[in-house]
Amino acid sequence: MNDTPANQGEKQDEFFVITELFARRMAYPLALLFRRLGMTANHVTILGGMLWVLTVPSIIVAGRLWAEGQTGIAQALLILTVALWNLGYVLDVVDGSLARMTGTMSSGGSFLDFCFHLLFHPMFLCSVGVFLFLVTDQLLYLPLAVLATFTGWGLSFSAKEHVLCEHIAKGDTEPSRLAQDERYRIYIDSVRMREPATTKRGRRYLTALVNEVFCFPGQYSLVSLVVILDLLLAAWGLSSRFPLLRIAFVVLTVVPMMRVPFRLRREFKTLSRYDALR
Repeated sequence: MNDTPANQGEKQDEFFVITELFARRMAYPLALLFRRLGMTANHVTILGGMLWVLTVPSIIVAGRLWAEGQTGIAQALLILTVALWNLGYVLDVVDGSLARMTGTMSSGGSFLDFCFHLLFHPMFLCSVGVFLFLVTDQLLYLPLAVLATFTGWGLSFSAKEHVLCEHIAKGDTEPSRLAQDERYRIYIDSVRMREPATTKRGRRYLTALVNEVFCFPGQYSLVSLVVILDLLLAAWGLSSRFPLLRIAFVVLTVVPMMRVPFRLRREFKTLSRYDALR
C-alpha cells in the first residue's frame, strides 16, 4: 500500500492552538500506522472514546485508594488516568486524519465522534470533582461535580442548535443563501474560530489559550499538568491534598457557570440576527 501524500491526511488550518502544538503533530504518523494495521477511522474513534470513558473509574478508584493511604497505587492510577486522557485526545485527532487519508469521511463517523464528546466531556470534570471529594473529604466538591456536568457544553449551545436545526428542517431558510461570514456567526458563533492557530500571535495567542482551557481540548491539558505538579509536590513532601488541582477544578467549574446567563443572552442575539436574515 502506497503512502498517501501528507496533504490528504493532515488537516489544513487547525483552529485550536493546543491541538496545533500537541496532538496535530502526532496525528498523521499515527494515522499512517493505524491504516497499515487495517484499522478504520471509526475503529480509532471507538478506541479513543473508550480510553476516555475508562478514566472515570480509574480516577475515582485512585481517589479512594489515596484516601485509604495507599498512595503508591493511587499515584500509578493517576498517572495512568492522565495518560489515557491525553491518548484519547490524540486519537480524537487521529481519526479525522485517517478518514481524510482513506477517503472515508462520513456523517456517521462524525456522529460517532460527537457522541463520545457529549458522553465524556461532562463526565470528565465530574469525575475530577468526585476524586477531590474522596481525597479531601470536603462536601463542596460533590455539588460542583454535578453542576460541571451541564456547564461543560452549555445549555445555550444545545438550545440554539435545536432551534436552528428545526428552522432548516421546516425549510424556513437555506443556509447556503447566507454569506460565509454570516454562516460562521450564526452556526459556529465566532468568525474568529476560522483563524488558523499558526496565524495567532501575541495577545490573540494568549487569549486563545485562556479560552481553550475552559473547553475541549484545553481542559485535559490543564488538568493533566496540574495533576503532575501536585504529584511532584506530594513526592517532595510539600502537600498531599492536591492544592493546585483543587484551585483549577473550582475555576473550571465556577467560571463557566457564571458565564451561562451571558452565553444565553449572546445566543438569543445570534438567533435574532438569524431571524432578520431569513
